[in-house]
Amino acid sequence: MSTPRLSPAMRNMLRNAIDGKRIGQGLSGGPHKIDATRRALEARGLLDTDLKPTEAGRSVFAPKHAAIHQEASPC
Repeated sequence: MSTPRLSPAMRNMLRNAIDGKRIGQGLSGGPHKIDATRRALEARGLLDTDLKPTEAGRSVFAPKHAAIHQEASPC
């Protein structure tokens, strides 16, 4: 299942939670917008009720494909 597109505020709040920062740090719009953004992330299952990122929340910023390191061919 893919995650629905996130607004810039939702991405920033989720990144703050993953990085261990205050979730509202650097967000504009005041407490009402921050609260609405938090609720939207919780409703999508990306933040838990303790404002910690869920596994689904962490996966938003995970690489889509495992990087395979190979030497370039001399050809």
